[in-house]
Amino acid sequence: MAHVHVPARRVGAALAVTVLAAGAELAGSWTGQSLFLAADAGHLLAHTGIFAVLLIPPGWWHERGEDVATIAVLVLVLAVAVAMARTSIQDLGVPRPEPPAPSVMLLSLLGLGANLTTAYLFADPARQRWSFRAALAHELADGSLTVVGLVGAAAIKLFGWRWVDPGLSLTIAVWLGGWASRLLARRARLGRGAWTRNDHPGARRPPPPPQGAPAAYRR
Repeated sequence: MAHVHVPARRVGAALAVTVLAAGAELAGSWTGQSLFLAADAGHLLAHTGIFAVLLIPPGWWHERGEDVATIAVLVLVLAVAVAMARTSIQDLGVPRPEPPAPSVMLLSLLGLGANLTTAYLFADPARQRWSFRAALAHELADGSLTVVGLVGAAAIKLFGWRWVDPGLSLTIAVWLGGWASRLLARRARLGRGAWTRNDHPGARRPPPPPQGAPAAYRR
């Protein structure tokens, strides 16, 4: 199957929106003392590594470079998820005197906007390439985490539950670690073809080569 890339403008747009949303959430987590916002911002920043992989220019080392970079990003994401989980568990054991302000947690809507924007930009190439389809599914699932976060903000507002914020942070850590682990396991099982193999039953299939076509065309 031919190598399919999202145009650089699409990747750049997704990168810009994601970085802006993550920056706003980090600022909010600092002022509002919200672990959930910090975890969500870290989650968004993890996406920038994948965007960087997508911007690797075609060339003789392209496939290997994309493979090495993707593995490195996923290992880093897994390490970040473990650190998030550890901090969240510690905070659950020794809760803070006051929960974060629910209004601050509304900044997670910016993360939702970044997720939906990226999902829109990646929708078309996701029909042809497994890696983009995995990224698309991940972005949409991220949106559901934001909705859960908003429900948590309402619970803090109504009941003052202090465990909600670190609990949400732990949920993001588990989700992020599971996502990275699944992709690393796929890479270990399928090799470098894990990023290009298109095994989705509804995916578009390239047309068969014409009769008498040279071998290079058939590849």
